[in-house]
Amino acid sequence: MKAWRQATCAALIAAAFLPASLPAFAAEPAPAEPAHVITTVKGDTLIGLAKRWLVNPAQWPELARFNGLRNPNLVATGSALRLPLRLMRTEPVPATVLSVVGSASGGGSAVQVGQSLPEGSELNTGSDGHVTVRLVDGTVLRLRPDSRLQVRESRRLQGAADVVRSGAQLQQGRVEIEAAPAAAGRPGFSIGTPQGVLGVRGTEFRVTADAGESVTRGEVLGGTVAIAGNVGGATQLVSGGFGAVVGSSGQVTPPVRLLPAPEVAGLPVLQERLLMRFAVPPVPGAAGYRGEIASDPRFDIVLADLQSGTPELRFAELPDGDYVLRVRAIAANGLEGKDADHRFTLKARPEAPLPSSPQPRAVLHGDRVDFSWAANAEAHTYRLRLARGPDFKTPLRDISGLRELTATLEGLAPGAYQWQLASVRENGDRGPWDAPRTFDLKPLPPAPVAKPPTVGDRGVSFTWEGAPGQTFEFQLARDAAFTEIVLKRELTEPGVDLAPPGTGRFWMRLRARDADGFVGPYTTPQFFDVPNCLRDGSGNCVRAGEQTLNLAP
Repeated sequence: MKAWRQATCAALIAAAFLPASLPAFAAEPAPAEPAHVITTVKGDTLIGLAKRWLVNPAQWPELARFNGLRNPNLVATGSALRLPLRLMRTEPVPATVLSVVGSASGGGSAVQVGQSLPEGSELNTGSDGHVTVRLVDGTVLRLRPDSRLQVRESRRLQGAADVVRSGAQLQQGRVEIEAAPAAAGRPGFSIGTPQGVLGVRGTEFRVTADAGESVTRGEVLGGTVAIAGNVGGATQLVSGGFGAVVGSSGQVTPPVRLLPAPEVAGLPVLQERLLMRFAVPPVPGAAGYRGEIASDPRFDIVLADLQSGTPELRFAELPDGDYVLRVRAIAANGLEGKDADHRFTLKARPEAPLPSSPQPRAVLHGDRVDFSWAANAEAHTYRLRLARGPDFKTPLRDISGLRELTATLEGLAPGAYQWQLASVRENGDRGPWDAPRTFDLKPLPPAPVAKPPTVGDRGVSFTWEGAPGQTFEFQLARDAAFTEIVLKRELTEPGVDLAPPGTGRFWMRLRARDADGFVGPYTTPQFFDVPNCLRDGSGNCVRAGEQTLNLAP
């Protein structure tokens, strides 16, 4: 009973439409039944015409009633005779698969490009599946992920190749339809869902059969679509730019205006990261957004399809190439708005190597910087550039052909720098630059200037010049290489007094630590001698006049 009701609705709403100038929410009166018109010739009879054109020739009296002929035995030569399409002989013509992306099956096997789909064939798409199908009348169906559709009707009138009938049944999911125009008096394309039927005479529209909510949504992009619920009632004509919802009970809601197309003029035309981000300006009234990426402008080859609760759309794992992004806003009732298309190029490979040093925002000292990074298997060489300003329009250094994973730059002045890396293939194809990293280069602090030590009878005194806030590391050793360290001290003042470390020659050095923690280099080692003298009871060297009495070594 349900199938009969849908077929009846399809036959009616696909037959005729009100003028497009009528309001989008107008109801359609009962249309005339679709018919094929022939011009009679001498010798034609209704019985003979019925044998030639009708499935059941015994229905020739129906031709008389349908054409208002008072005398069914009299057919005037050269008159226009209308033959109801529902009575005429037809032959099935399979639909054709134009494109397949991702997982899609039909009849238990994978769907292939160029495959014929006989009448009654069913298509199922997976979570990444997209299938484009052309029906006998030229209507194109673009089935989106997680959908199930049946080619309900695909037939040609025997003896009249230009008279065709096409229709589909969407059990669940989404389909975008580019319906071929149908001449007046000829049946147009229709598509049924569990809740209703949508018929057209040639336009673009979208249909969603939401199995979770048990509703059908129709969104008209151009022309006019007739929408009827399975419970009967007046058919709603929905004009371009409007949409309507068929509820679970089969009632059609009044059409509403679709949300406007998002503004995409400001979106980037070049993407250089594997994870692409498109920050779409919010659309007032939007509860969500749909984004699709295709490699062709007709969106037959859709490589990404997502729904987002925010206007930031993120896509990943696409190969480098030229693409079209299609974005539309989604209203609270689930109707998807008008499309906005944006062309862009993805060039994210070869990826830049991962830097290891200097660390981000590092503070370095001196005029030399060592750079290092991880290896990229796609890279033949690497390129490094260094800049002082906020961008790299005039880089301070730009070094290409780096084969190692390190580089050293010298002779750099103090200041703020930023640097970045790129990978280069063997054929010279350079990948995108990585995000800039910054570091600050500060001059080396002045090394402490040590004064000659004061060697006394009771010890040795050292003093040097230091900068405010510095602390010091002081070392005393028996050798210039400081392999025999005698003493090590951490000092907060630029000087130290030491008890006699012994007698003989000693070497000293020190280095400063700035308040920010930077440790400077050691000073050049200096030596001094402590005499091996004869000492009195107080520990002082015994002198004879001006001479110290030294003990024999």
